[in-house]
Amino acid sequence: MQRFKSIINRMQGKNKSELCWLYNDVYNPNCYEKEKIFNFNNLRFWFNGTGRRNSEKLLLFIEIPLPLEAELQPEDSLPIECYMLGVIAPMINNLSSEYVNLNKNTREKAQFSAQAVTDIFIRRSGIFYNTANKRIVLKLNFNIPLVNALSVNAKSAVRSVKDILEHIETAVSKSNMMFLTEYISLNRRQREIRTYMKAHRLIVFIADGSILPRENGTDQPMKNAIPFISPKSMRITIPFTDGGEITGMVIKQGVTVITGGGYSGKSTLLDAIETGIFDHIPGDGREYVMSDNSLLKIYAEDGRPVHELNLTPFFRNLPCGVDTESFSTLHASGSVSQAANIIEAVCGGSKLLLIDEDKSATNFMIRDRNMRKIVKNEPIIPFTDRVRELYLTKSVSTILVIGGSSEYLKCADIVILMEDYTAKDITNDVRRLELLLSPMEEPPANWTVCRRILTTETTQPFLFFRSVETENEKKIILDDYSADITLLTALKSGAQMNTLACMMEQLLCDKDAVNEELILKLSEIFDKMFDKDGIQLNSLLPETATRWYEEIRPIDAFCCVNRMRGVNFKKSNKGDTQRKSIKILL
Repeated sequence: MQRFKSIINRMQGKNKSELCWLYNDVYNPNCYEKEKIFNFNNLRFWFNGTGRRNSEKLLLFIEIPLPLEAELQPEDSLPIECYMLGVIAPMINNLSSEYVNLNKNTREKAQFSAQAVTDIFIRRSGIFYNTANKRIVLKLNFNIPLVNALSVNAKSAVRSVKDILEHIETAVSKSNMMFLTEYISLNRRQREIRTYMKAHRLIVFIADGSILPRENGTDQPMKNAIPFISPKSMRITIPFTDGGEITGMVIKQGVTVITGGGYSGKSTLLDAIETGIFDHIPGDGREYVMSDNSLLKIYAEDGRPVHELNLTPFFRNLPCGVDTESFSTLHASGSVSQAANIIEAVCGGSKLLLIDEDKSATNFMIRDRNMRKIVKNEPIIPFTDRVRELYLTKSVSTILVIGGSSEYLKCADIVILMEDYTAKDITNDVRRLELLLSPMEEPPANWTVCRRILTTETTQPFLFFRSVETENEKKIILDDYSADITLLTALKSGAQMNTLACMMEQLLCDKDAVNEELILKLSEIFDKMFDKDGIQLNSLLPETATRWYEEIRPIDAFCCVNRMRGVNFKKSNKGDTQRKSIKILL
C-alpha cells in the first residue's frame, strides 16, 4: 500500500492522463508488470483502464486469499463466488453511498461499486474464484477523484482505496465459513439432483417443504406461505452421496396438466417451475425446485416479428395464398406468435414447454367438437392436435395450466389439481370420466429443426456497429436491428441483458454465421465469453468495461434473434426438417 501511495502521490495535481500508467491490459495478474501490482496486508490489488478518454474511470481488481480446509471440486467455484460476493458487495456499495456529497461535483469524490447478487447461483463478471490457488478476484468499478474535473486528487484516492481494502478485510473476516460450507454443500446436492433427473427422464423436481409463493413485487419467499407437499403418487426420495436424502414431487417426461380454481396456486406452481432452470441460494425457499434447463415459457406475443418460418405444424390454407412453409410478418397475431414461439423452441432444442392458458391465444389452444363441426375451413391447427405428437416424435414435454376447458385432460399423462396451494394427483379420477377428445385428423407435422441467419453482405474485411444499446432491460438495439424480449421471462436482470447484447453483436458481425446452425453458433459464442478465466467481453456497448454481466442460456439468445427486427434468415426448405443427430448445448 505504501508503494501505491507514493506512486499516486506523484500524480497529485497532474492531468488525469497520468493515471494511464496504472493500467494493466490483461486479466491474469501473473502477466502484469510487478510494479503495477500492490499489496495491502494479505490482499493484492491492481487497476485496469476502461478507455483513455476517461482515464479516471478504472477497474479495481482485488485478490483475496480464501483458505478453505475442505477439498474442493472445480464446480465449487460458483457457490463460493455467489456467497463471497453476497458478503462483500453490500458492504462496498454502502461505503460508496457514504462518499456521495450532493453539494459537490461528483467527480471530486471517489465513486465505486460492486456487482449486486441475486437469488440464484449464476456466473457473474464481478467476481472470479480459482479453486487451484484458492483466491478470489473481486472487480470493482472505481473512479479516481479529480480536482476541477481535470487533475488527480491523490490524497482522496489513497484514502478511498485504503477504505475499500479495509472494508473487504472486515467483510472477509466476518464471513461465516459455516454459511460458505452450506452454499457449497447445497450446490453439490443440486447438481446431484439434476444428474438423477437426467438419468431417470424427469423434467421437474420440487422438494417437500419448498416455499413457492413470493412476496408481492419481490423475489423473497412469502411469509406464512403454505410449504409445498408432494402428492404420494408423485413422491420420490433421492439419495445423496453425503449420506442424506431428499423427498419431493417429480414430473416425468410427457404432457402434464395443472388445473384448479382461481387463486388456487396454479400459476404460482408454473412460475416456480420456470425458475427451476437455475439453482437457488440458501434461504430462497426454492433451493430444491429443479427443472430441465432447456425449459421455455410460451406466450401469445402479439406484434412480434416472424422470419422465414415453417408454420405448417399449426397453419394451413391461409387467405390470399400466403406461404406457410416460409412465413414472415412484422406484426404477428396472438395465434401466429404463439405458434412461432413453439416452433422456434423446438428448433432451439428445448425439451420442456410451459404454457398458461391466461397468457395464450384461445383460438390457438383449443377448438372443441362443436366448433370443428361449425367451422369447416379453420386455418389454425390447435395445440391440442400437436401436444402429444411433440412428445412422441420430438421428445418435447409440455406442462400446461388449464382452468377453463377439459380439452387437454384427455391428452395428459398426469393431471395435477391445485387447491389452496396444495397439489393433488387426480389423473386416475380424470381417466374414469371417459372424456371425449375432439377428433384429430392431422398428418404428422414437419418441424423446423434448422435456423440459419443471414448477416449483412459487404466487401469490407470486418463488420461492426455504430452503436449497441439496451433499453429498460427489455429491448436491445444494434443500429437498425432491435429486439423486444419482454416475454423472454427467463432473463431477469440488466446484467443478463448486457450479456445478451454482446452475444447479438458478435453474432451479427460474423459474416460466416450462415454456415452454422444458429443455436450451435450461439453456443460457440457463449463458450468463448464464459471461459475458465472468467467472463471475457469485446463490445461496443457504452462503457462496456464498467457494465456488469451475468450468465445466460444460449437458447435465450436464440429466442432473441428470432424476435429481432431487421435480421434475415435463410429460407426454410425440406432439408431443414431432417437435422442429423447433433448435440445441442444449453
